[in-house]
Amino acid sequence: MTSVAPRLDSLTTLPTLPKAAQLHGWRRTWYRFRQRKSAVVALGFVLLMALVGIFAPVLAPHDPAEQNTGAGQRFASSSAEHWLGTDHLGRDVTSRMMFGLRTSLLACLMAVVIAVTAGFIIGVLSGYLGGVVDSLLMRLADGILSIPGLLMVMSIVGILGPGLRNAMIGLAIVFTPVFARLVRGQVLSTKEDVYVEAARVMGAKDSRIVFRHIVPNSIAPIIVQALMTMGLALLVEGTLAYLGLSVKPPKTSLGSLLQQGFAFKERSQRMIWLPGLAITSLSWAFNVIADGLRDAIGRQEIGGGA
Repeated sequence: MTSVAPRLDSLTTLPTLPKAAQLHGWRRTWYRFRQRKSAVVALGFVLLMALVGIFAPVLAPHDPAEQNTGAGQRFASSSAEHWLGTDHLGRDVTSRMMFGLRTSLLACLMAVVIAVTAGFIIGVLSGYLGGVVDSLLMRLADGILSIPGLLMVMSIVGILGPGLRNAMIGLAIVFTPVFARLVRGQVLSTKEDVYVEAARVMGAKDSRIVFRHIVPNSIAPIIVQALMTMGLALLVEGTLAYLGLSVKPPKTSLGSLLQQGFAFKERSQRMIWLPGLAITSLSWAFNVIADGLRDAIGRQEIGGGA
């Protein structure tokens, strides 16, 4: 008698979930991010430039401050000895670009780190405590944001004096209100959630509630905003250096190289487009990475949702 029981291999198999749905947390975010080819290319470019800046003392073929004003050494074209030629003092452009990249990236990174730290503290205090504290801190933030950023930085540097450190301080002050308002919004949307109320009812301390529940929900939007701010910081620092308000000789940055390029534009256009292209490309790359990460995380998670 023939069995009527269905064969195992004839059973309908359940559809498998997409790979992204099988992952969780940052693994899912990384998988989604890798699907955005332009963001991956931008990330690779930024990492490459960062490595060049970090290892500039090792990679640079010449001392960036070494001058050679002998015959044929000023404004020399590309060669095996000087890959990108020389400047008006016979200094190797390749080496100066590497060290300029190092200075610009480090200055902008430090400014953004300071702004993120200060903005996070202000945003948490403002959003969690509320009341008079919230009003005072947010009015101060609104006052800073009401002034054009470049004008504010130039004013701060004018008061403190020209220099790379003071330029970093000015950038940090200008960017801090952006992160403060961002974190405050995250705190306000998170502190009324059920799990936060449950933790409060169970007697959890405010510090535990902040670092256990509120901080994790603020990390994703802070990272996205920090990447976008890095792109803007490069442009602003380059402008300050071009105006002579940032790094001072013998140190160099991309902005100071651009300034020197315009001073001798009749002799060589190379010193204009090389640092200009570096600043523009890095600023574009940081924004592309931020857009890709924001899409990978998802709007719901950026907004503080589950």
